[in-house]
Amino acid sequence: MMKSAWLALPMVVWTAPAMAQPAQTAEENLIGHYYLQGVMETGSELLLRPDGRFQWYLSYGALDLFAEGTWRVAGDAVELVAAPSVDVPKPGFERLSLAIAGAGLIPPDGRGAYVRAREDGETAPD
Repeated sequence: MMKSAWLALPMVVWTAPAMAQPAQTAEENLIGHYYLQGVMETGSELLLRPDGRFQWYLSYGALDLFAEGTWRVAGDAVELVAAPSVDVPKPGFERLSLAIAGAGLIPPDGRGAYVRAREDGETAPD
């Protein structure tokens, strides 16, 4: 009986540091590179940076739109606020709200979803 207690002790000590780490905030959980899926003939990416800034583009046929600015979590949505910059003097939108739905971010029209890229460069399954 005493021997099994000593064997369990290293497991308790070893797992304690992992359990003591603070939980991530909503913003920290959303940081990453996203690809739009589920919209035919449309390419779009969204990069949510840890410093609260974003970069976005959308390409549909001959239409190419770009935006960059700041982002934040507001309730159950990610709010993007675009601002003119040297690289993007005329952003493709002023404000955009993407609903947080599981692992995806849903555009206002409900078509498709921005899905975070995995570390190997692939996107998570639909």
